[in-house]
Amino acid sequence: MNIFQRRRCSVDLDLEQDYISNLPKNLKEEVLMKLPIKEAIRTSLLSTKWKNAWMLIPNLVFTEDCSQSTLIRLVDIVLSLHYGPILQFKLIRRHACNEAIGRWMLILSRNGIKNLYVKLGSFVEKCIIPSSFFSCIELEDVLLYYSIIHVPPSFLGFKFLRTLRLFSCNLTGITVAKLISSCHLLESLELDGIVEYGRLVIHAPNLRWLSFTGGFVDLCLETPKLLFANIFLDCYQNFTMPSEDCKSNILQVLGILSAIEELQLCSEIISLHEEEGYPSSSLAQSFWEVKGIESDLFNCLEIVKILNFEYPASILNVAKFVFCAAPVLEKLVIREESYFDDLKDSVAFLKQLASFPRLSKMAEIVFVE
Repeated sequence: MNIFQRRRCSVDLDLEQDYISNLPKNLKEEVLMKLPIKEAIRTSLLSTKWKNAWMLIPNLVFTEDCSQSTLIRLVDIVLSLHYGPILQFKLIRRHACNEAIGRWMLILSRNGIKNLYVKLGSFVEKCIIPSSFFSCIELEDVLLYYSIIHVPPSFLGFKFLRTLRLFSCNLTGITVAKLISSCHLLESLELDGIVEYGRLVIHAPNLRWLSFTGGFVDLCLETPKLLFANIFLDCYQNFTMPSEDCKSNILQVLGILSAIEELQLCSEIISLHEEEGYPSSSLAQSFWEVKGIESDLFNCLEIVKILNFEYPASILNVAKFVFCAAPVLEKLVIREESYFDDLKDSVAFLKQLASFPRLSKMAEIVFVE
């Protein structure tokens, strides 16, 4: 058999055979999940075997560009006709849909929802997360945007939740703390645009990955297994001076991160302003005081990144602190900024930076743009 005969045999299909109707169930599901929800519903017209196929898909994604009333009607129809587990529910629209989100969450809580991604509303019009959300006890991954969240007193936690991401949400430090501490398996946490000028305690014994951007007067991490942290506190922080019996105020803010391997500090977490109403630069010096620090505070830390810092003195304070506390440090990465007006100041800065003793013999300084 030559190559042309083989090719002809490979595409020799029985044209009377209804291949589409007889697709295996798992292949139908794959096809349906790759279609927009409206198109998935239209497949019911293909044949009797496809008529109810869309009602069984476990992943529901709503990203249609339509009016609020049309979106609510679409979601209502899909959820009312769907049967079987709903493992993923994704809803992205500029409308808050507060009049409907409650009944949607109630339906999801009864259908084993595991992955929930809700991006409704905007900075101006936010989505009010209903109490039925906290009945979704099988959740493993949650992403919420522009939401107002109130944790009910009876909430006992999401015992399967491993990933939590909150963006531009309204909730207090106490609410965040309760939500996080109630999720004992939580491994990945991202809080972005969370502004509430109080104390935030993140108690998560299994947390491995943390990214925090927001405003709190005091931040405390109780995360012994944390491997990566990206922390960006806004400029309204009011760190207190370390007391005489406290070895370093960094312990109060970052906790004891004995397992951390990569630490990224951004902007005002150490860039303390000298302007009226802000702490003085002398506080930045005290904040990173290295006297009496344990040499193994960061005994797994390999990479530290210093980004968007405003003052060279702050960089020097952090570098000195890290060099004294990280025995296996490999890289201290500093983003280059225009800190100096003349070459003389720049050379003096580099000399002082290079002169700091390093607990790790492998530690090197890397400048990036």
